[in-house]
Amino acid sequence: MNYIRQIIYEMRHQKMMTWVSIGGTALSIFLVMAVFMSDEAKTIGFAPETNRDKILTGHYIELRSTDPDNHRSSSGGASYETCRKLYFGLKGVERMSFMTDWPETFNVGIPGKKTVPMSARFTDEEFWKLYDFTFLYGKPYDGAACDSGEKKVVISRSVARELFQEDDVVGREIQLQHVPYVVCGVVEDVSPLLATTGTDLFIPFGPDKKKAGGYNEYMGNVRVQMVLKPGVEEESVKKQVEARYARINGTLKEKKEELGYHGQPYNAEIMAFGDYGSNTTPDLEGRKRNRYMVYVVLILLPAINLSSMTRSRLRHRVSEIGVRRAFGARKSSIIMQMLGENFIITLAGGVIGLLLSFLFMMMLYNVFFYAKSASGLVSDVAPALGMLFTWKSFLLALVFCFVLNLFSAFVPSWRASRTVPAQAIAKSR
Repeated sequence: MNYIRQIIYEMRHQKMMTWVSIGGTALSIFLVMAVFMSDEAKTIGFAPETNRDKILTGHYIELRSTDPDNHRSSSGGASYETCRKLYFGLKGVERMSFMTDWPETFNVGIPGKKTVPMSARFTDEEFWKLYDFTFLYGKPYDGAACDSGEKKVVISRSVARELFQEDDVVGREIQLQHVPYVVCGVVEDVSPLLATTGTDLFIPFGPDKKKAGGYNEYMGNVRVQMVLKPGVEEESVKKQVEARYARINGTLKEKKEELGYHGQPYNAEIMAFGDYGSNTTPDLEGRKRNRYMVYVVLILLPAINLSSMTRSRLRHRVSEIGVRRAFGARKSSIIMQMLGENFIITLAGGVIGLLLSFLFMMMLYNVFFYAKSASGLVSDVAPALGMLFTWKSFLLALVFCFVLNLFSAFVPSWRASRTVPAQAIAKSR
C-alpha cells in the first residue's frame, strides 16, 4: 500500500511530466489499436460468420497456354463443374457449400410499387448449415428447392420492412426482375462488411446457375466454402487440391493449356489481406511483415520520447535515490520501483488510448471500412462493436503497454539505480 501511495505522490508532484507521458502513451496505443482493429474486423468471427477462421474458400481459375509461341491467358470466376472437380469429396472437409462467387443485383419490388436494386446471392442448402443465421420467421430452402430451381427466396428484415413495412412476410410474393418469388424465410440483418453473408436476398442455387459459365468450360461465377474437420490441417487439403490441378492439367497437355494453381483454397486471412487476383498467388507473408513494421514504428517512436520524459522525471529524484542507496537499497529494487511507476503511467495512457481508438473507429469508420452496395457503388458501413472489441484486442493493448513501458523506462531506471550515493546527495545541495 505504501508503495502505491509513493507512486501516486510522485505522479502528483510532477503533474506536467506525468500527463505528457500519459498523453504520449495514449497516442501510441490509439494508433496501434486503430490499425489492428481495422484489420481484425476483416477476419474475426462474427454472426452469422462465427466460424470464419475455420472456413476455406475455393474460387477463381486461370487457364493459360503452355505454347511458347502463344502467351494467351484467361482468368476469373470458376464454373460449377470445375469447382466440383477441384473441391468436391476432399478428405478432411466436414461440410461444403457451392454458391455464386459474388452477389448479383436485382430490381426487387411488389406489384404497384417502384422496384429497388438489391444484392442477391445464389446458394445451396448447405449454405444454411455452414453459417448461423438468425431466422426471425420461416426457414431456409432445402435441397429439393435447389435441384428443381424453385422460385423461393430468403430475405433480410430490412428488405421485408422496405417492401411490406412489416417483418413476418413468409408466404408473400416479391418480384425479382419481374419474376415472382415466394418468401420462405426472413433473417436478421447482416453487416455488409461480412462479404459472404451480408446480402439482401438469398436464392436457391438451381440447375440454371450450375450450367451457367463463361466463354469456356472452366470459367463461371461459382465459389466453394468449406469447413475442415477438427484436427485437420489446412495444408493437407491444399495438397489434395494441388494434386487435382495436376490431374486436370494432364488432360490439357494435348491442347497445350494448363490451369494455374495459386495455393487455393484460401483461409479468411488470405481472403482479406492476401493481395491476390485470379492469376496471382497471395503474398500473405509480405503483408504480415508490413503490418508488423507498422506496429513496431508506432511503438518505438513514442517509446523514445517517453524515455526522455522518464529521464527528466528521474533527474528530480536524484537525491531520493541517493539516500535510498546510502541506506542499502538494492539496484534491483530501485529498477523495479521505477518500472512499476512507469507501468502505471503507461497503463493509464493505454486505457485512454484504447477508449479513444474505439470512439474513433465508431465515429470515423468511413476511413477504414467500406462495402459495395447493390448498385455497385462504395458505401460507408459502420462496424458493430463486437467486430472491434475482443479479448484478443484488449490483451494486445496490455502487451503493447508492457512493451512500451520496457522500451521507455528500463534504460533510465537502470542508470538511476547506478547512482553513487555521495555524489547524488552532494548534487542535491
